Amino acid sequence: MQGYAAAQANAPVVPPEATVAVGECRFRIKNMFDGEIEVSKHDNLYPMQAIYFLPDVGPKASAVIRTFALFCVNANDREIGTQLDARQVNGTWFSYNPWPGKNRPELTPFDPDANPRTVRFRGSNWTGTGLTVDSTTGDEGSRARTFRFCLIHEPHALCGVSPVQWLADPDGRNELWKIRAILESVEFVDALAVQ
Repeated sequence: MQGYAAAQANAPVVPPEATVAVGECRFRIKNMFDGEIEVSKHDNLYPMQAIYFLPDVGPKASAVIRTFALFCVNANDREIGTQLDARQVNGTWFSYNPWPGKNRPELTPFDPDANPRTVRFRGSNWTGTGLTVDSTTGDEGSRARTFRFCLIHEPHALCGVSPVQWLADPDGRNELWKIRAILESVEFVDALAVQ
């Protein structure tokens, strides 16, 4: 523990709040749980994104979430559906394919074991929509409950995805509350000085 304390004493001070721009989305976000946000430099292969880093060691280490990225998209059904990888029809979630084809329908039912659940939340000047979906394929030890979300502030939405629970975890630690707290601190701003 002394090594961690010494490293923390020499670590740069993280401001309590950051003001950032990701594409057309400009917002303030609190640096919570000893985490901080950084805006990545982008090129033709990767879109601009902000990455929120949470510690993976020490007393405030996250059991599930290490990082999550935030992308800015247009706030329309297709873009939001693409980011959520799902679309809701008459209260039921379906897996969404924005590029349907002959053998690839636009909407397909989720596996019943995926347990898709709606997550609604709000910020000071946006509404949030999201869902959690459980992995149903792959190694059982690495299956996760994943949270996909969009913070809608017309005409744009700030979207992302993060695991919030390892399904094989015997303690059932679910960190949806942590990512919601971080996201609920977001406030969109029209004109800003980016830090």
